[in-house]
Amino acid sequence: MPVVMVPLDGSPAAEVALPWAIHLAKQTRGDVRLVGVHAPPAVVLDGETLGTVIPDDSVRQAEADYFAGVQARVKDAGVPVAADLRDGSVVTSLAEYAAALRPTWIVMLSHARGAVGRFLFGETATEFVRRSPCPVLLVHEGDTPEARRVLVPLDGSPLAERMVRPAAEFARAVAADVTLLIAQGDARHPDPASYLARQAEALRTAGLSADVRVVADGRAADVIVKAGDARPGTVVALATHGRGGLSKLVWGSVTDQVVHRTRRPVLVFKPTEN
Repeated sequence: MPVVMVPLDGSPAAEVALPWAIHLAKQTRGDVRLVGVHAPPAVVLDGETLGTVIPDDSVRQAEADYFAGVQARVKDAGVPVAADLRDGSVVTSLAEYAAALRPTWIVMLSHARGAVGRFLFGETATEFVRRSPCPVLLVHEGDTPEARRVLVPLDGSPLAERMVRPAAEFARAVAADVTLLIAQGDARHPDPASYLARQAEALRTAGLSADVRVVADGRAADVIVKAGDARPGTVVALATHGRGGLSKLVWGSVTDQVVHRTRRPVLVFKPTEN
């Protein structure tokens, strides 16, 4: 059964992931798993707790009560749901939990402006994506939970191609079409049109509706954001290297640019490099 994992930190901002998680669970007849990390007041850097702190029972009880309330709301929406509260540093605890659970998708807030949320935005979200064993759907405040098209940018590289499969699985689960996109100026293939045509044909053979688009001019991030924002119901799917302290797209910092600039949800995954 598909499982949709939702990390929460007790902030209203992080709860913007819930409508998407409920939608995905309903579409796939799956369930939702809420997870939080008990982090008493301490010095925190990039989601990692520095030093040792004594757990605060009152804080823990407040967190447990919060998760019980959210769990009840999700259940009222008609979706099976469970909740877990972990101990430890945020990124490590969430990554270890995801590795053990192996959810189909993780849905979380991509970033937030101002002092909202304790950890589910900015560099911490990026670091968690780098360590996630499964695709992460990064959503924005105000996103409508619908997916009519999955936009998959490619550049001709083998690593970028490894995003096609998880993007196609997501599209199949939500009954969406697939659009393969290439910015000609960034293409590593001598014939981008024929390259995309072969990729699309493989998707059609697998029973998906797929089309292609070659954009002659423009930088990759600009092209992706424009194409994604042009049609409502688009989910952008991007692969990352997952190298270093911060995750980067196969084209450098394009993932970060797209996530922060697009109005659409972004499905991000670190494919195995082999």
